[in-house]
Amino acid sequence: MLIGETLMVALRSIRANALRSILTALGIIIGVGAVITMVALGTGAQKAVEDQIAAMGSNVLQIYPGMMMSRGVAQGTRVNMTTDDSDALARDATLLSAVVPEMQGQLQVKYFGENINTTITGSTADWLDVKRFRVAYGRFYTRGDDEARQRYAVLGSEIPVMLNANPAAMINQTVQIRGIPFEVIGVLESKGSSASSWQNPDEQILVPLGTARYRVFGTDRLRSITVEVKDEAPLQQGMVDIERVLRREHKIRPGMENDFRIRNSQEILATQQQTTEIFTTLLASIAAVSLVVGGIGIMNIMLVSVTERTR
Repeated sequence: MLIGETLMVALRSIRANALRSILTALGIIIGVGAVITMVALGTGAQKAVEDQIAAMGSNVLQIYPGMMMSRGVAQGTRVNMTTDDSDALARDATLLSAVVPEMQGQLQVKYFGENINTTITGSTADWLDVKRFRVAYGRFYTRGDDEARQRYAVLGSEIPVMLNANPAAMINQTVQIRGIPFEVIGVLESKGSSASSWQNPDEQILVPLGTARYRVFGTDRLRSITVEVKDEAPLQQGMVDIERVLRREHKIRPGMENDFRIRNSQEILATQQQTTEIFTTLLASIAAVSLVVGGIGIMNIMLVSVTERTR
């Protein structure tokens, strides 16, 4: 009976002070909701990074051009990586199962009346497996296509959207890349943003490396080389194998530092996790401030209520 009477008194009090009760409830709901939402956003961002690293593969390494170094100080001269480097790795590195060179550039693409600027990536036929992409429509180009320098294009999943076209209908159609006609032979499945790059990999067009080198870019310079270490080989030994080959190719004397950078997925994960942890802490701090402000508002309302009852 006592509990029932207490509930009735509480309900009458709420009805008598409806606006005050609503404001009090809003303060609690907004404060708690802000904390939960902000922390969930930070946790979700970290989980997304971990999923992207897992999708990259734990035995995949990225090699980038570096700077000419002297006693640990960059000399301001960027050292280019070329197809000779990727050929040497494929030929002489004994612990690698795949070597995927990449050359990239932002170029104009035309399709009927549509005109966009997007990333054109020239790479080998192994790109699909090493980068862990899948083909949604059509097919990917082969090593034979690369050797023959075929003008074939494989579109990222966002390219048909950017061109206002149906992806399935674009197969066997022609797109103009820097004024050069390319036949669309495939469209990739969506991959989402990459942890290793600020670019959206779904907004690129893949062409055979030989075609890119001789017909599109006119250079043998590479943006990066992605390699896959054999399953039975430790990742660290794979990195040593890469250093051995590239230091010889670049004629780096003993005692001098590398003029290239090797990054593995764990390093990328560590960098991204540090960023997401800072992001999560910032969001949690903002949510905590919201909770404190809401608490102060509730405290003031309760103080007014108690003061009115004690008069």
